[in-house]
Amino acid sequence: MIRKNIHTFINALIFVFIISSIIAFPKETFNASLEGLDLWFNVVCPALLPFFICAEILVGLGVVSFIGSIFRPLMSIIFNIPGEGAFAFAMSIASGYPVGAKITATLRSNKQCTKVEAQRMLSLCSTSGPLFIIGAVSVGMLKKPEFAPLLLLSHYLSAVTCGFIMRFYKKNIKASNSAIIQNPFKELIKYREKDGRSFGQLMGDSIKNGVSLVLLVGGYIIIFSVISRVIEITGLLTFITNAINLLPFINIDNKQYVSMMITGILEVTNGIKVCTSQYLPDILKVIIISFFIGFGGLSINAQVSGIIQETDINFLIYFFMKILQGFLASLYTLILYKMPIHQVFNSYIPHNSISYLNWYNNITLSSLYLTCFLLILILLSLATFMFRWIRIKK
Repeated sequence: MIRKNIHTFINALIFVFIISSIIAFPKETFNASLEGLDLWFNVVCPALLPFFICAEILVGLGVVSFIGSIFRPLMSIIFNIPGEGAFAFAMSIASGYPVGAKITATLRSNKQCTKVEAQRMLSLCSTSGPLFIIGAVSVGMLKKPEFAPLLLLSHYLSAVTCGFIMRFYKKNIKASNSAIIQNPFKELIKYREKDGRSFGQLMGDSIKNGVSLVLLVGGYIIIFSVISRVIEITGLLTFITNAINLLPFINIDNKQYVSMMITGILEVTNGIKVCTSQYLPDILKVIIISFFIGFGGLSINAQVSGIIQETDINFLIYFFMKILQGFLASLYTLILYKMPIHQVFNSYIPHNSISYLNWYNNITLSSLYLTCFLLILILLSLATFMFRWIRIKK
């Protein structure tokens, strides 16, 4: 009880400070909120809203159960999660934060997975999208599109690694129906009958939930844009930087580096902007950027917290895994930098077509990536299914 009261008191102090800063610096905070609104309206909303709505419709129609039946062998063997996790993973890769978290929360709310399975699934299915990594980061801010494959590979490898590590979370609890191979069409019809809503009602509910969620995401973007500016204009960022330099065994000559890390931990986009403006070797910049994208920043993690709050998924476990994913992404970047593998993908990355992220590019390229990832997962799952079938026959 005392601990809860202390948390309430601290949170109250923080937001009193934020409100006081908004009153003291109205012009700066107003411009910050406008920047957050512009980012949400022109980039985030057109990129995420169609996928939020379509994901809800696909779940209601039973398509996710159909996909889950096909992917069950692959997902249960590698990640110890039900086959529906493949759909959440593919949607997360195609669309980025926080689509995977939303689908995982929906599957848990619909009781299509257990609490343990949802916990494992969330660590795998919370990733950035290729449009952000290629267009906004590599082409837009870093000005080096040749680093796009390196950032992509390290980011998704770190997510897969976290998903694999989480398969051992309560490892004695196996994925439900992991050994059962059923007719996917029967699974689709069974879930559709269980849902029972007409298509019109299903679409209406999906639009309502999608709009509500995208507004929630917009609110987080705007408030964290304001918080970032408040920390900067009040001198709090400088104070924190100086305090860190006073700690034993820490002696950073350039305080801007500490400021850069704090900014990136708070909000990923602003952190990447600051990082690209520093006079650092390219490899060091890419390693730091990989950490920012893998961790996602407190802003994105707060969005995920808001999405899963109505479920029984433990946010602290997820948050710890996001920190681990950030470090793993940096490690993979360092390892892959000297290897030619990421250079092979350069010719397949459409740098020119996403150098400017407008509404059309967001929708078409996200859909293209989603289709490609689903096809790859289907091929891998079928190969796993055939391998298991041959072993049974023997």
